[in-house]
Amino acid sequence: MSEHFQYLKEGLVADLVNQVMADYNLDLEKALDIVYSSDVFQKLSDPATALYKEGPAYIFSFLKEELEKGKINSF
Repeated sequence: MSEHFQYLKEGLVADLVNQVMADYNLDLEKALDIVYSSDVFQKLSDPATALYKEGPAYIFSFLKEELEKGKINSF
């Protein structure tokens, strides 16, 4: 993994965690657990998906779908 990819991924994870905390009124520990255990994080961690090139709002829409429906319908 390149440093550039890692940097972008970490920034997006921070944005996702902040959004989860805000939208679901959760503390940092629970929000981190949700993000890191999600399918979205797995896809974000795979450079081949190029998800790291997308904006945090777009990525959060998939995470929200996963949290509310238990799965991601499209990607």
